[in-house]
Amino acid sequence: MRTEKLGEYIQKCRKAKKLTQEELCAGICDRTTLSRLERGKQTPGRDKLCALLHRLGLPGDLVPESEHDAKISALKKDIRADVIEFEKADQKTRPRLREQAMAKLKQMEKLTEKDDVINQQYILSTQVTLGKPDGPYTPAQRRKLLEKAIQMTVPGFRPDKAENFWYRLEETTLLNKLARTFSMEGKREEAIDLYSRLLQAIEKNGQELEGYPGQFCLIAYNYAINLGLAGRYEEALELAERGQATCVRHNQFLHLPGFLAIQAECQFFLGEWEKSADLYIQADYLCKILKNIRDIEILRQEMRERLQIDPPF
Repeated sequence: MRTEKLGEYIQKCRKAKKLTQEELCAGICDRTTLSRLERGKQTPGRDKLCALLHRLGLPGDLVPESEHDAKISALKKDIRADVIEFEKADQKTRPRLREQAMAKLKQMEKLTEKDDVINQQYILSTQVTLGKPDGPYTPAQRRKLLEKAIQMTVPGFRPDKAENFWYRLEETTLLNKLARTFSMEGKREEAIDLYSRLLQAIEKNGQELEGYPGQFCLIAYNYAINLGLAGRYEEALELAERGQATCVRHNQFLHLPGFLAIQAECQFFLGEWEKSADLYIQADYLCKILKNIRDIEILRQEMRERLQIDPPF
């Protein structure tokens, strides 16, 4: 797409969402750059263009890749795959997967320019997930690093005003980690409040947009977990059922076993033991297909302790 056409398209989408130029470009580029882009007078770097599109909920493939961009994109794809495996793995396997992902992050750092806040933010966020060589960061360390990362592209961010911002998927991922960190610190009500506000922001952005299913499933999954931990089982169950429906409708299977497991737990505490057992077995089966070893172990322990049953396979 030619620069002038892409700029017109960005302007049209921005106005349709009733966003000012300042709101769209905050943390990505200055307002003058966005104004010149919308008038077809300037072309920012691809990462900034993609970030603007993603904040509008639009696909980044509208922007052609240079050879340099393609190298970074390929590395990020590999790193994401490594991180997913890392998060599913048991404690014995994690160090190897961490080392593998960190090696690729170092390659990405060498390719990333000093003023490229988009990729710098991605690198820092991923480092938080992978932790240190001797294990995860403490909750206090995590929170400090995550707050630093989110401020790179969402200046002025406040958890108690989270619904007022427009987020890219990577920013949503960061804020999910921040909410999880609140929970780790024993600040469950703060975590629940942030998840609630994030869900409002995601749904405000528009359910028809490409990034909606992934963002909704990510936040709804962790939000439902915290509602369950707070004993708010009816709310957690309703949210997990919505999450399951979204997974199936949009082929987002990563969180599907988790939504089933949350429903199983809620049904157990609500006294619906037969429903709970059936949901646990479905979740266990899906975890086995997806090779999610860590969650299989947790599920089976819960099944034995709560319902005195073993999976039939």
